[in-house]
Amino acid sequence: MSEDFLNKQDEAFWAETPVEALGPILNAIGVAVFVIDIEEDDIYRIAFINRFYESSFRVSAAASVGLDVRSALSPDAAAGVIANYRRCIASGTAEKYDEEILLPSGLFYARTVLTPLHDSAGRINRIIGTTIDITDRRAMEVELEKARDHADDANKAKSSFMANMSHELRTPLNAVIGYSDLMRSETFGPLGHKKYGEYAEDIRFAGQHLLDIVNDILDLARVESGHIQSMQEMVSVSHLVESAVTLAQAGRKPGSAEITIGQTLEGVSLLVDRKQIRQCLINLLVNSSKFTEARGIVHIYSELLDDGRLAFVVSDTGRGIAPENLAKALAPFGRIDSEMDATTQGAGLGLPITKAFIEQHGGELHVNSMPGVGTTVFLILPRARVMLSERRPADLARFTGSRTFSLGGINLEDISLDGADAAIGEMPTGSFLLSESGTILRYHGIGDMNGHREAGGLSGRNFFSEVAPFRVTEEFRTRFSEAGSGAPHSHVMSKVLNLRRQWKLLFEFRPDPEPGHAWLFLRIH
Repeated sequence: MSEDFLNKQDEAFWAETPVEALGPILNAIGVAVFVIDIEEDDIYRIAFINRFYESSFRVSAAASVGLDVRSALSPDAAAGVIANYRRCIASGTAEKYDEEILLPSGLFYARTVLTPLHDSAGRINRIIGTTIDITDRRAMEVELEKARDHADDANKAKSSFMANMSHELRTPLNAVIGYSDLMRSETFGPLGHKKYGEYAEDIRFAGQHLLDIVNDILDLARVESGHIQSMQEMVSVSHLVESAVTLAQAGRKPGSAEITIGQTLEGVSLLVDRKQIRQCLINLLVNSSKFTEARGIVHIYSELLDDGRLAFVVSDTGRGIAPENLAKALAPFGRIDSEMDATTQGAGLGLPITKAFIEQHGGELHVNSMPGVGTTVFLILPRARVMLSERRPADLARFTGSRTFSLGGINLEDISLDGADAAIGEMPTGSFLLSESGTILRYHGIGDMNGHREAGGLSGRNFFSEVAPFRVTEEFRTRFSEAGSGAPHSHVMSKVLNLRRQWKLLFEFRPDPEPGHAWLFLRIH
């Protein structure tokens, strides 16, 4: 029903005629129509929903008519709807707006027009509304916005890449040319003077830097074109970690953090391309060292997750990355530091190449980071690639239990399986700054690492008793307490919950600079 149609009618007729009598007219209209009766004490009662509304939004008129809006909707949804009704009544004219409608049948995007109806005494006693479902249109708009943002980011990345390359290529080329000229002209006398040896080393370093940049660009080009070759072989986890650390330490600059090794899972091997996985680890270690001061920590270890997958974990206490910049850091040529920062040279290809290599192995790359706290990168390889020393797939039971941890389960006597799935699915994921007692001080929702949001509704709530829909074990709390007391490294825990569907939970605990506070990073897949 259009606004013009209503305006052409006797308004008192629509305001005072019982809705039962209006039903045949409203049901014949090919638009979702609803009628709200306005009662004393700020009551807004659903008086009518036409058939088109029922079919469009999958709601039952029989179950909804007669209910106060506050009873029919969630508190937040009802508050928003009532605010719109009040605005319509206050203005005395039609109100048009787009809104999210959260109904028992799901979430819809709708375009709604509210028209206030005056009775013969001039009092607004009824609102008649029309609603158009624009969920598909909104989804298309979101996709177009994402495509536009992606194109903008790609354009910015290209511009940033050209600016970076101007610096990255000119600096070592100037060194090569300048030192070569000095040696050619024998500025310090005949060749053999010790100064020429220093120049030769500078030329070698500049040439190696140029070669590294070219190799990174070629590696990324091969990956994106699908032409990169993979040589699968059995290699031990400890060998991969130790060789990567050795090579990363060799290129470590003075003033950067030293790399330490934690658990390496002796006796566990992987069926992988040795060179590619080692390069992934080197890229992560070099990145961490680059952005971590000498007094900081760069720590690498491996962990068998609760579902049998293997995770390489590289954690540092460096400058960290803001959640809204994570997507840029993972994009080719994406750099979030100053383009001319001499301490962070590079083309911005380390993480994208690492992500491409690990995904070629059927694995995943995840990043947890927070400015002033540090960064942790997970390289997770599928269970099928994890082998024992006898060259057979890893026995999952051997690595679960005390070596990982258990959440203690969900009390299924109190909650149905469907309810348990819903509780896990609705649990907020991201990074939580918690007090010693578990109170949430800050929260950043990371989702798929594509964005950042503050959830004020979580601040002040206790993560363990009010947010987590499960009971945690004493071991979980112990790991959390260790982080809060300033443990030098991050701790990782994982858990698989097999309900009506399988949920994979990955936790990381990190200390915060503020004593007694700790960060909890949570991912659910």
